Amino acid sequence: MEIIQSVKKLGSRLSWPTVWLLTVVLLVFAGVRVFDMFLSSSEHDSFEIRYLEHPIIASIHMASGLLFLVLAPFQFSKKFRSSNLKRHRIMGRILMVSALIAGFFGITSGFEMPVYGGLASAASIWFFGPIFLFSVMRGWWCARNKKITQHREWMIRALSIGLGVGTQRLILAIFQINGYSMAEGFGPGLWLGLGLNLVIAEIWINLSRAKSK
Repeated sequence: MEIIQSVKKLGSRLSWPTVWLLTVVLLVFAGVRVFDMFLSSSEHDSFEIRYLEHPIIASIHMASGLLFLVLAPFQFSKKFRSSNLKRHRIMGRILMVSALIAGFFGITSGFEMPVYGGLASAASIWFFGPIFLFSVMRGWWCARNKKITQHREWMIRALSIGLGVGTQRLILAIFQINGYSMAEGFGPGLWLGLGLNLVIAEIWINLSRAKSK
Protein backbone atom coordinates (compact mmCIF):
# COMPACT_ATOMS: atom_id res chain seq x y z
CA MET A 1 0.00 0.00 0.00
CA GLU A 2 2.86 2.40 0.78
CA ILE A 3 4.30 1.84 -2.69
CA ILE A 4 0.92 2.58 -4.30
CA GLN A 5 0.55 5.76 -2.25
CA SER A 6 4.05 6.85 -3.25
CA VAL A 7 3.24 6.23 -6.92
CA LYS A 8 0.04 8.29 -6.58
CA LYS A 9 1.90 11.20 -4.99
CA LEU A 10 4.65 11.08 -7.61
CA GLY A 11 2.06 10.87 -10.39
CA SER A 12 0.16 13.85 -9.01
CA ARG A 13 3.32 15.94 -8.95
CA LEU A 14 4.60 14.92 -12.40
CA SER A 15 1.41 14.60 -14.44
CA TRP A 16 0.74 18.24 -15.31
CA PRO A 17 4.37 19.31 -15.80
CA THR A 18 4.72 16.32 -18.16
CA VAL A 19 1.54 17.23 -20.05
CA TRP A 20 2.70 20.82 -20.57
CA LEU A 21 6.24 19.71 -21.51
CA LEU A 22 4.91 17.42 -24.22
CA THR A 23 2.53 20.15 -25.41
CA VAL A 24 5.43 22.59 -25.73
CA VAL A 25 7.45 19.97 -27.64
CA LEU A 26 4.57 19.53 -30.09
CA LEU A 27 4.10 23.28 -30.48
CA VAL A 28 7.80 23.71 -31.27
CA PHE A 29 7.79 20.94 -33.86
CA ALA A 30 4.55 22.24 -35.38
CA GLY A 31 6.16 25.67 -35.66
CA VAL A 32 9.14 24.13 -37.43
CA ARG A 33 6.83 22.30 -39.86
CA VAL A 34 4.88 25.51 -40.63
CA PHE A 35 8.15 27.34 -41.27
CA ASP A 36 9.32 24.55 -43.58
CA MET A 37 6.01 24.50 -45.45
CA PHE A 38 5.43 28.22 -45.99
CA LEU A 39 8.55 30.24 -45.19
CA SER A 40 11.68 28.21 -45.79
CA SER A 41 13.38 28.35 -49.20
CA SER A 42 16.09 25.80 -48.37
CA GLU A 43 16.25 22.29 -49.77
CA HIS A 44 13.93 19.82 -48.04
CA ASP A 45 14.60 16.23 -47.04
CA SER A 46 12.24 13.25 -47.45
CA PHE A 47 10.59 13.93 -44.08
CA GLU A 48 9.79 17.57 -44.83
CA ILE A 49 8.75 17.10 -48.45
CA ARG A 50 5.66 15.13 -47.40
CA TYR A 51 4.23 18.23 -45.74
CA LEU A 52 5.01 20.40 -48.75
CA GLU A 53 3.28 17.99 -51.12
CA HIS A 54 0.17 17.63 -48.91
CA PRO A 55 -0.24 21.04 -47.20
CA ILE A 56 -4.02 20.82 -46.69
CA ILE A 57 -4.02 17.45 -44.91
CA ALA A 58 -0.95 18.40 -42.87
CA SER A 59 -2.27 21.84 -41.89
CA ILE A 60 -5.74 20.63 -40.85
CA HIS A 61 -4.29 17.74 -38.86
CA MET A 62 -1.77 19.93 -37.03
CA ALA A 63 -4.15 22.84 -36.36
CA SER A 64 -7.02 20.71 -35.04
CA GLY A 65 -4.65 18.47 -33.06
CA LEU A 66 -2.90 21.36 -31.37
CA LEU A 67 -6.23 23.01 -30.52
CA PHE A 68 -7.28 19.81 -28.78
CA LEU A 69 -3.99 19.34 -26.93
CA VAL A 70 -3.65 22.95 -25.75
CA LEU A 71 -7.23 23.32 -24.47
CA ALA A 72 -7.99 19.79 -23.24
CA PRO A 73 -5.92 20.03 -20.01
CA PHE A 74 -8.14 22.88 -18.78
CA GLN A 75 -11.13 20.52 -18.97
CA PHE A 76 -9.59 18.34 -16.27
CA SER A 77 -9.32 21.24 -13.81
CA LYS A 78 -11.91 20.90 -11.02
CA LYS A 79 -11.66 24.62 -10.33
CA PHE A 80 -12.39 25.50 -13.96
CA ARG A 81 -15.33 23.07 -14.19
CA SER A 82 -16.97 24.18 -10.95
CA SER A 83 -16.77 27.90 -11.74
CA ASN A 84 -17.28 27.69 -15.52
CA LEU A 85 -19.60 24.72 -16.08
CA LYS A 86 -21.26 26.26 -19.14
CA ARG A 87 -17.87 27.12 -20.68
CA HIS A 88 -16.65 23.64 -19.81
CA ARG A 89 -19.49 22.11 -21.84
CA ILE A 90 -19.05 24.48 -24.77
CA MET A 91 -15.30 23.90 -24.82
CA GLY A 92 -15.94 20.16 -24.59
CA ARG A 93 -17.98 20.24 -27.81
CA ILE A 94 -15.27 22.28 -29.56
CA LEU A 95 -12.59 19.87 -28.37
CA MET A 96 -14.58 16.82 -29.46
CA VAL A 97 -14.93 18.21 -32.99
CA SER A 98 -11.25 19.22 -33.17
CA ALA A 99 -10.16 15.81 -31.85
CA LEU A 100 -12.29 13.95 -34.39
CA ILE A 101 -10.93 16.11 -37.21
CA ALA A 102 -7.35 15.61 -36.01
CA GLY A 103 -7.84 11.85 -35.68
CA PHE A 104 -9.53 11.50 -39.07
CA PHE A 105 -6.86 13.50 -40.90
CA GLY A 106 -4.14 11.71 -38.95
CA ILE A 107 -5.39 8.36 -40.25
CA THR A 108 -5.94 9.86 -43.70
CA SER A 109 -2.33 11.03 -43.76
CA GLY A 110 -1.27 7.40 -43.38
CA PHE A 111 -2.92 6.64 -46.73
CA GLU A 112 -2.49 9.90 -48.65
CA MET A 113 0.98 11.01 -47.55
CA PRO A 114 4.17 8.97 -47.92
CA VAL A 115 4.66 7.32 -44.53
CA TYR A 116 8.02 8.22 -43.02
CA GLY A 117 9.54 5.31 -41.14
CA GLY A 118 8.05 2.53 -43.25
CA LEU A 119 5.62 -0.14 -42.14
CA ALA A 120 6.25 0.43 -38.43
CA SER A 121 5.02 4.03 -38.68
CA ALA A 122 2.05 3.09 -40.88
CA ALA A 123 1.00 0.29 -38.51
CA SER A 124 1.14 2.63 -35.50
CA ILE A 125 -1.15 5.12 -37.29
CA TRP A 126 -3.66 2.40 -38.18
CA PHE A 127 -3.53 0.95 -34.64
CA PHE A 128 -3.59 4.03 -32.41
CA GLY A 129 -5.68 6.25 -34.71
CA PRO A 130 -8.89 4.23 -34.29
CA ILE A 131 -8.25 3.89 -30.54
CA PHE A 132 -7.98 7.68 -30.30
CA LEU A 133 -11.22 8.21 -32.24
CA PHE A 134 -13.03 5.56 -30.21
CA SER A 135 -11.82 7.12 -26.94
CA VAL A 136 -13.13 10.54 -27.99
CA MET A 137 -16.51 9.18 -29.09
CA ARG A 138 -16.84 6.99 -26.01
CA GLY A 139 -15.95 9.94 -23.80
CA TRP A 140 -18.63 12.04 -25.51
CA TRP A 141 -21.21 9.25 -25.06
CA CYS A 142 -20.38 8.93 -21.36
CA ALA A 143 -20.74 12.69 -20.88
CA ARG A 144 -24.12 12.68 -22.63
CA ASN A 145 -25.29 9.85 -20.37
CA LYS A 146 -24.01 11.47 -17.14
CA LYS A 147 -21.29 8.86 -16.64
CA ILE A 148 -18.79 11.50 -15.56
CA THR A 149 -16.13 9.19 -14.10
CA GLN A 150 -16.01 7.09 -17.27
CA HIS A 151 -16.05 10.28 -19.37
CA ARG A 152 -12.93 11.48 -17.55
CA GLU A 153 -11.20 8.13 -18.02
CA TRP A 154 -11.82 7.97 -21.77
CA MET A 155 -10.66 11.54 -22.26
CA ILE A 156 -7.47 10.77 -20.34
CA ARG A 157 -6.85 7.96 -22.83
CA ALA A 158 -7.50 10.27 -25.78
CA LEU A 159 -5.22 12.99 -24.41
CA SER A 160 -2.45 10.49 -23.69
CA ILE A 161 -2.50 9.25 -27.28
CA GLY A 162 -2.55 12.80 -28.62
CA LEU A 163 0.50 13.67 -26.54
CA GLY A 164 2.22 10.46 -27.64
CA VAL A 165 3.78 12.19 -30.64
CA GLY A 166 5.53 14.56 -28.22
CA THR A 167 6.86 11.56 -26.30
CA GLN A 168 7.98 10.05 -29.60
CA ARG A 169 10.01 13.17 -30.41
CA LEU A 170 11.85 12.87 -27.07
CA ILE A 171 12.47 9.15 -27.62
CA LEU A 172 13.67 9.89 -31.15
CA ALA A 173 16.18 12.38 -29.76
CA ILE A 174 17.52 9.65 -27.45
CA PHE A 175 17.80 7.27 -30.41
CA GLN A 176 19.74 9.84 -32.43
CA ILE A 177 22.10 10.56 -29.53
CA ASN A 178 22.86 6.83 -29.52
CA GLY A 179 23.71 6.79 -33.20
CA TYR A 180 20.46 5.81 -34.91
CA SER A 181 19.25 7.84 -37.86
CA MET A 182 15.88 9.58 -37.83
CA ALA A 183 14.57 7.15 -40.47
CA GLU A 184 15.62 4.13 -38.37
CA GLY A 185 14.14 5.41 -35.13
CA PHE A 186 10.95 7.10 -36.34
CA GLY A 187 8.68 4.05 -36.56
CA PRO A 188 9.82 2.31 -33.35
CA GLY A 189 9.79 5.68 -31.58
CA LEU A 190 6.18 6.23 -32.63
CA TRP A 191 5.12 2.87 -31.21
CA LEU A 192 7.03 3.51 -27.98
CA GLY A 193 5.75 7.07 -27.58
CA LEU A 194 2.08 6.31 -28.17
CA GLY A 195 2.17 2.96 -26.38
CA LEU A 196 4.06 4.25 -23.33
CA ASN A 197 1.64 7.15 -22.91
CA LEU A 198 -1.38 4.88 -23.16
CA VAL A 199 0.05 2.39 -20.64
CA ILE A 200 0.84 5.19 -18.17
CA ALA A 201 -2.65 6.63 -18.67
CA GLU A 202 -4.23 3.24 -17.95
CA ILE A 203 -2.16 2.81 -14.80
CA TRP A 204 -3.16 6.29 -13.61
CA ILE A 205 -6.84 5.64 -14.40
CA ASN A 206 -6.79 2.48 -12.31
CA LEU A 207 -4.96 4.15 -9.43
CA SER A 208 -7.41 7.06 -9.49
CA ARG A 209 -10.37 4.69 -9.66
CA ALA A 210 -9.07 2.76 -6.67
CA LYS A 211 -8.62 6.03 -4.78
CA SER A 212 -12.21 7.13 -5.44
CA LYS A 213 -13.75 3.87 -4.18
